[in-house]
Amino acid sequence: MYFVIYLILNDYFSKLVAMIAVQDLEKRAKDLVDLDAHYIAVHTGYDLQAEGQSPLESLRKVKSVISNSKVAVAGGIKPDTIKDIIAENPDLIIVGGGIANADDPVEAAKQCRDIVDAHTNA
Repeated sequence: MYFVIYLILNDYFSKLVAMIAVQDLEKRAKDLVDLDAHYIAVHTGYDLQAEGQSPLESLRKVKSVISNSKVAVAGGIKPDTIKDIIAENPDLIIVGGGIANADDPVEAAKQCRDIVDAHTNA
């Protein structure tokens, strides 16, 4: 399954296609490149996170087959996992439940931002 989200980034519309529960990520990513997706997002759902999966392997698979689109990643990202995600150099990191479900969402957001900024400024 995948869904399309239209974003306004840098004053123009971008098409982000988010993939969740896709069996053949490489094939689907290639198909989405052919459809001119600006961003292709891999998303590890809560059910897969509960089984111990992270978005890292999905991110690596998609990055290995695309060249014209940017890569976004979501699912299971929180302050204690974001460094591993950053190391894979995605173009966009989406942190949802890692902030919303944290005991202190403001602190979780600040920690994620500080880690991203530290990497960006390194």
